Amino acid sequence: MSNDNPSGAGSAGDPAADRPQAGPAPQYGEYAPPGAVPPPVTTQPAADSTGSQAEQAGGFGAFAGGGYPQVVATYTKYEDAQAAVDRLSDEGFPVENVSIVGHDIRTVENVSGRLTNGKAAGRGALSGVWFGLFLGFLFAIFANANLVAVLLTAVVAGAVWGALFGFAGHAMTRGRRDFSSIKTMEAGRYEVLVRGEFSARASQVLTQAVYK
Repeated sequence: MSNDNPSGAGSAGDPAADRPQAGPAPQYGEYAPPGAVPPPVTTQPAADSTGSQAEQAGGFGAFAGGGYPQVVATYTKYEDAQAAVDRLSDEGFPVENVSIVGHDIRTVENVSGRLTNGKAAGRGALSGVWFGLFLGFLFAIFANANLVAVLLTAVVAGAVWGALFGFAGHAMTRGRRDFSSIKTMEAGRYEVLVRGEFSARASQVLTQAVYK
């Protein structure tokens, strides 16, 4: 009797043939589509799992383990996203299954004031004082010299050289940057992502925190 099964088809006694093949691991930005089914619980750590168990199941963060993460909250400030994760941690949630993802990254430069040659020299002198104090302290210890005399000499020398370098460095800009500023990296929004099987619990915790 001939075999009617096509070539390559799994037999009835081979359960592996009917098992769905796992897709590629998600990348950052690939979230669970609406109505997506969470991965089987048998392949993921339990809701009360420890960090070591989550690591064995595939690492840390919402993208670990091959499942698609769910967005449970979105914030415009990083501090708010940090507070949300801290709230989850306080409630005993396994935060090793959480990721904070920033979108629309930009550089923000906040101008702190006008910068002149005198101010540049003063900042250089202050930096030189700390550097001289550090070197003088080390020299006094290892050279077995007079501590006070060595520290005073090092501080004065550091302040003088620091002031000279600060003045010269700013003078070389020739007035093209007569201001001081602080640069930071910020994001337009921050998303708190959780692995799919933990998303319902995380949403419940954060929702309860709002109405307390």
